Amino acid sequence: MGGSLAAAIRRSFPGARILGVSRRLRTLSLAKRKRLIDEGSLDLSKMAPKADFVFVCSPVDTIPEFIKGLHRYGKKGAVVTDVGSTKAEIVKRADCMGSNRIHFVGSHPLAGSHETGIQFSDQNLYREAVVFVTPGRHTNRNAVQMVVHFWKKLKTKVMMVSPEVHDKIVSEISHLPHAVATLLVNSVSSKTFRYGASGFLDTTRIAQGDPCLWLPIFKSNKTNLLKNLGQFRNKLDELMVYLKSNRYQPIKRILTAASSRRRQRNE
Repeated sequence: MGGSLAAAIRRSFPGARILGVSRRLRTLSLAKRKRLIDEGSLDLSKMAPKADFVFVCSPVDTIPEFIKGLHRYGKKGAVVTDVGSTKAEIVKRADCMGSNRIHFVGSHPLAGSHETGIQFSDQNLYREAVVFVTPGRHTNRNAVQMVVHFWKKLKTKVMMVSPEVHDKIVSEISHLPHAVATLLVNSVSSKTFRYGASGFLDTTRIAQGDPCLWLPIFKSNKTNLLKNLGQFRNKLDELMVYLKSNRYQPIKRILTAASSRRRQRNE
């Protein structure tokens, strides 16, 4: 996500000087070779004082600590946003830190890939993507407008919602599908797994996602995800009842409704 964002910034803001912070020196070296960043460091305290606009692209459980570090080292008045897949907990903790030094605005682009690493950077990853911007009660309004302007400059479709509404939405359309795809992969026997063709592979592609990213997402959005998993289980139980009782007409209605609804999404 961070590498793709740097590539998109390079294209849309050609005059910008891009700084990078990473845990790994080889990541910074590759980012420099690919001209994704102009300067990089393993030390946040060296880069943060130089940045007017900061993007935190890390697992959701680490984002509050980065915000805390930016409060300590960041340039006064700097605008900070993120790309995390959950928002309520992050925005709440950011609000508690105040805005005396930096201004945090939560955001989440609905874009990504199961591939991870700077080598998979794609400058078009965010183009035409929906981006949720999720201000809290104490979020600086000028900073919100700057974040909105930034995402629009990247040709995205910006939606403004509360952090709580955001987490309910993404639980249904992102976190639940990932959980289901994961369970589906783990439900197939090792003897038949190798025969999975396009349908199976398309359905389970997202299960390849990095567990170090997805476990914190599940933990952070546990309440919503549990509710949605319960709703999915009810649908599964319903299908099983119809199959056991040889009631095929209701199954046909389920299949027809799903097919029609999914085709409408393509229009």
